Order: sequence, then structure tokens, then C-alpha cells
Amino acid sequence: MARKLKVYRTSAGGFFELAVAAPSMRAAAEAWGADTDIFERGYAEQTDDPKIVEAAMAAPGVVLRRPVGSQGEFSEHAPLPKAPKESRKPSGQRSQRAVSEKKPGRKAEEKPKRAAALESQREKEALQRQKEEAAERERARKKRERMVAKANADFEKAQARHDEAMQALARRREELDKDEALEMERWETEQRRHSDALKELGS
Repeated sequence: MARKLKVYRTSAGGFFELAVAAPSMRAAAEAWGADTDIFERGYAEQTDDPKIVEAAMAAPGVVLRRPVGSQGEFSEHAPLPKAPKESRKPSGQRSQRAVSEKKPGRKAEEKPKRAAALESQREKEALQRQKEEAAERERARKKRERMVAKANADFEKAQARHDEAMQALARRREELDKDEALEMERWETEQRRHSDALKELGS
């Protein structure tokens, strides 16, 4: 069953505020390409702002942006924020603040790469697990085959002992039949002798 989505936002994205609909804080941090402790450090939070929730829920898992300090709508392709007039200077006289803000911007651009790298790592780990599970199944199959072969070998030995015992009994039965026939023949002879003796005494 799919987990319920929640909407999270962060202002640690350089020139932009970021928002995403995700099932957990960890999933949101991964979508942003940020460390998972971004919430513990207070740089991100869950939001119930209706406008943000509506926009993020319309595109689950997609990182939405809006310029920092703006009250506009979040979107997937937001324009860069406009610099205040008093802060505009010739390109050769950029303030240290502008330079410092540019670095987070580059990091924000690198976050999709980090997210792709994480996804690639997860795929490699999943593939490795599949290989290990396949190897374990193969080991279990070979073990079952060895156990079946041993059971069959034990049964064959028992079958041979049984056949040998039955043959010995058959030989004994044959000998007993011969002994019985000889005994019956001897007994019949004794009966005839007895009958003949009585006849002689009677005469």
C-alpha cells in the first residue's frame, strides 16, 4: 500500500525555495539532493500552506521552486529572482554576498546529479542483493539435491539388504519343503511297514 504523501519545503536551495510532495522527510531530502539531517538543522520543514500543498500534490516527487523571498506560485521551472535595484553593481564590482549566493546556486544545480547518483547506487545495491539471493537459492538447490541423492543411496542399500534377506528365506523355504517331502516319504514307509506287520500277525 502506498504511503501517504506530505509536503515539505526548504529555503536552503540558494536562489530558490524548494517544495516537494514525498512520503517522508528522508525521501524529500533525497529529492532535493540534500543531507537527511536538513530537517534536524532547521533548514527544512513540513508545510500545510494550501497553495504549496496544492502545487506539490499535483506533481508528487517533483521538486518545485520559487524565487527566495517571493510569494508567487511554486513551479518546476521557476525564473531566477530579480536583484534589488540598490544592489545592482557593475559586473566587476560584485559584492561578496552575490558571490556567496552564487555558490549555493551551483549546488542547487548539482543536486539532481547527486539524486541521480543516489538512484544509481540504490540500483547497484538492489542488483547486488538479487545476485546474492540467486546465489543463496542455488546453494539451497544443490544442498537439496545432495540430500535427495543421499536418501536414494540409503534406500538402495536398504533395498539390497531386503532382497538378500528374501532370497535367504526362499532358500530356507526350499530346503524346508525338501525336508518335508522326505519326512512325508519316510512316514508313508513306516505306515506301510506297520500295515504289513499287522496283516502278517492276522494271518
